[in-house]
Amino acid sequence: MKAVYQTKYGKSDVLQFGDQPTPELKPHQVRVANHATSVNPRDWMIRGGRYQLQFLVPSFPLVLGSDLAGEVIEVGKSVHNFKVGDRVFGMKNPTEGLATYAEQVAVSESNIAHIPEGLSFLDAASVPLCGLTAWQALVDKAHVQTGNKVLIIGASGGVGSFAVQIAKALGAEVTAVCSGDNTKLAEALGASKTIDYQQQDVLMGSDTYDVVFDTIGRHSFAKCDKVLNAGGRYVSTIPSPKNLKAMVLTQLKVKLLRSTKTCSVVMVKSNGKDLTQLAELLASNSLSSHSLTANQSDAKPMDNNLANDRTIRPLIDSVFPLNEAAKAHDLSRSLRAKGKIILKIR
Repeated sequence: MKAVYQTKYGKSDVLQFGDQPTPELKPHQVRVANHATSVNPRDWMIRGGRYQLQFLVPSFPLVLGSDLAGEVIEVGKSVHNFKVGDRVFGMKNPTEGLATYAEQVAVSESNIAHIPEGLSFLDAASVPLCGLTAWQALVDKAHVQTGNKVLIIGASGGVGSFAVQIAKALGAEVTAVCSGDNTKLAEALGASKTIDYQQQDVLMGSDTYDVVFDTIGRHSFAKCDKVLNAGGRYVSTIPSPKNLKAMVLTQLKVKLLRSTKTCSVVMVKSNGKDLTQLAELLASNSLSSHSLTANQSDAKPMDNNLANDRTIRPLIDSVFPLNEAAKAHDLSRSLRAKGKIILKIR
């Protein structure tokens, strides 16, 4: 099969496109003819040997990639919930072998879900890692409830664009932090208020929040304390020593005092059940095209009826052919992408 792989760590020029062995199929796995994958920041961190959990990364030749979207072409003997011909999407962590920058992927049935009818493979490939990160941060860590005031830092990025929509779908009032160029986009995603971080320090404002989700690690828990309400929850994607220490201390203290402000770190996990719940929100969208165009200049807020409040639309910045993965990495590394960067395989 064709795949993008590397035989040493380094910059994007270490990525090669060529033949690699098709993956072996284990009893609990399905084999997927992969149509699309996406580029995530951890891809280029792993590529450069700087991932925080690098010791979990498979050996060379290394095929990168976490997200997959394609069609099942073979099932293991222990698989019960999927059959040949099913359209599926999912995610693989380093401990599960990664390897989604490839024409075929072997993946555990517990880590995939059916793609909602009408959702393209390109859109589906944009969802798993970032969508699951946002879902697990807001649902499992922050326990967002209807009426909560939620602050999303990095609202126009891959995780942030899903977080704004998920928080809105959960009934929260969302404030999005992004650049001035992206405020209309954040409103189109469902934010009721936006803050241009280039013009205003969000931590110096008078507003306070029940939940702060920092998708890019810009602010620590200690800095966000001043904008959190009593009992407020801070969640970060960055397991820094300060955040990890705060997480341990606050999780112990909250057992004694419910008004304690807590710190959590989300480390995304492959989870087909979570992905199925995301798929239900994706499926509830009645639009013929599910994805938003990241660079649209005429972005408009979603309708304020209940049906549209409970929808999620993937946000895609750009699409590259698989053999141009290096260019896609460079764009991701620039931190200028709005939403997801997709690699089209078929």
